[in-house]
Amino acid sequence: MPELHVIEGPQKGQTIEFSGDTVFVGRSSTNDLQIFDSSISRKHIKLFRLENLVFVEDLKSTNGTLVNGQPIEPGEGVQVGEGDTISLGHTTIRLGTISENEVIAIKDVAPPSAKKDPDAEMPLTEERRSRTRKELELICKVSELIPEPLEIKAVLEKVLGLLFHSLPRIDRAAFILVDKEKGKIKKYFAKSRHEQGDETAPYSQAVVDLVLKGGKALKMSMETDGAMTPLSESWETLRIRSVMCVPMRSRSRLCGLLYVEGLREHQAFREEDLLLLKGLSGLLALAIEGS
Repeated sequence: MPELHVIEGPQKGQTIEFSGDTVFVGRSSTNDLQIFDSSISRKHIKLFRLENLVFVEDLKSTNGTLVNGQPIEPGEGVQVGEGDTISLGHTTIRLGTISENEVIAIKDVAPPSAKKDPDAEMPLTEERRSRTRKELELICKVSELIPEPLEIKAVLEKVLGLLFHSLPRIDRAAFILVDKEKGKIKKYFAKSRHEQGDETAPYSQAVVDLVLKGGKALKMSMETDGAMTPLSESWETLRIRSVMCVPMRSRSRLCGLLYVEGLREHQAFREEDLLLLKGLSGLLALAIEGS
């Protein structure tokens, strides 16, 4: 049975079973899942079933809704599945399945503060709105690059520049192209935010090896993972504070990796940053495949 997990926000850790045909989420106590988040509307979203499929609909909320980092149109049902994230205000919900003994009753979760005004809908910060615009612009600009008659190196260098503009947490970025038959690195294009013409910027071989071996995207931070990971020694040498690495696939075959690093403290990459890179990976794989 599907579950809704609050993974970010004031009620992080809360879980509700999706046992009926519909689930309403919002700030009002009449919702199936009440979220004490002033940036959320009283009735913000509705999740509903059609046969065995689950959809989410934004109920014309003040601040909108994101599915896997992408905004959805109010009043339109968008299909979601296990592992997908739904962001509303400062809260993020993930769809998944958990065991019965992990379910947390909603009634047992108290509001974070009785002093907060539940009727005050606070708009999202200008920084958040600007961020969403930049992400959409990035996807559009990368899409426009794909059909251009340019060498792959020129395309990837342009994409690296766009990444720095759209994601200010990135300090170093690289495309690592892989031989499809041997699964080994054959080309490497890199760029640093603070150093001109840096085509040989270092990267964590351990992180790259993990993604090549597991085939899944990875996001790690020294702030949350550094003390527990065997990668910390190499991270210190390379001054890495946060890293993301995403596989790029064409026709289910790995053709390369998109690798980015952050070098500043307290500037760890967020889940929405990883979702954005995942969304770009398919477009970039098409460009690499056609080169």
